[in-house]
Amino acid sequence: MPQTGTLIVRTFVSRAQLPVPGATVVVARMLGEQQEILAVRITDESGIAGPIELPAPEVASSLTPDQADPFSSYLLLVEHPGFEVATFRDLQVFPGVQTIQDVPLIPKQTQGTGDGVTIVTPQPL
Repeated sequence: MPQTGTLIVRTFVSRAQLPVPGATVVVARMLGEQQEILAVRITDESGIAGPIELPAPEVASSLTPDQADPFSSYLLLVEHPGFEVATFRDLQVFPGVQTIQDVPLIPKQTQGTGDGVTIVTPQPL
């Protein structure tokens, strides 16, 4: 039986921790150079999207060091008008575990030459 893990995304305005409702949350996985979109959600009035159920490897397939990773890796994009796009690469989802990903959104600057994209690479546990 295929295993799953769940992902909850919590968006807020940087530093103030105020929720950001109406943000678009996209979860994808990489298949070579292609992205496969698995879920698209909109954050609620509390700035939360989810739980989003995602495929994860069987626990038994990762019990020894020479076997597969005990998690699945995903790409997470969060966007909202007026804020920079937040991108999380290699977001880890474990079977039977609920992952909560905080996403601080940074307001776009009205002046400047930034590209409007923030890229975050989570550190392994």
